[in-house]
Order: sequence, then structure tokens, then C-alpha cells
Amino acid sequence: MSHLKYGLDHLGSRRVTPGAARAFAQIPLALLLASPAFYAQAELYFNPRFLADDPAAVADLSGFEKGQELPPGTYRADIYLNDGYMATRDITFNVDEKGHGLSPCLTRGQLASMGVNTSAIAGIDVMAADACIPLTEMIK
Repeated sequence: MSHLKYGLDHLGSRRVTPGAARAFAQIPLALLLASPAFYAQAELYFNPRFLADDPAAVADLSGFEKGQELPPGTYRADIYLNDGYMATRDITFNVDEKGHGLSPCLTRGQLASMGVNTSAIAGIDVMAADACIPLTEMIK
């Protein structure tokens, strides 16, 4: 009966103790809980009180929470056409229709002054002269 002394059964293999059985049963549970399906993701929020005691004195930071790196406005930008530098101009950027980022507000006159063949863009002639041309929708 020395095999029982060393935790072996009558065939010479190790017996599974109740503690070891519980440990093996917990492994699949741990793997299940560690799977990505159980992860939770919260909305990003930056507390403006970190910058000032008065939240009204801090600029609107909600764009950063949505992944927007710059607020809408007019920025000085380098203009490239066909990988060639053309000029540096002030360009107005507005929030795009999906609300995920900014898109440039370029008018028909601005595009023509940059050397863009505006007659090749379908539907541009029916738009107002000072309207922003939705380049991503019109050029396909």
C-alpha cells in the first residue's frame, strides 16, 4: 500500500484530490472572465476643474472626448496639390457631417485659385459661390 502513501491509485497514476479538482475547474472560469466580451468601456470625460476652479472659465473640451483633436475654426495650413506645395493659406475647418472630425471649407473660388479644374466636379455649378464644397462626397 505504499502507492497510496504517495498519492497514487492502484494503477500507479496520481489521484486527483478535491482541492486540485476545484483548481482545475476555476481555470476555464478565469479564462472566460478574462475574455474581451467581459471588458467594459466607459465614455471619456475630462474634468475641467483640473484646469481651473471655475468650469465656466475653461474652454469647451467636449470635442476631445469624441476624439476631435482640434476645435472648428480657421487655421493656417499648407496647401499641396498632387504632392506639390502650392501655398500657405488660412482655411476654415468645420465639423464633418458624421461629427468625427474636421473637414476643410473650400469654396468654388478657392478651389479654382488653387488650380483645381472645378468644371470636372459634378454638381459644383448648382452650389452657391460661397458654399463649402463637400469634397469627400463630390470627388469619387
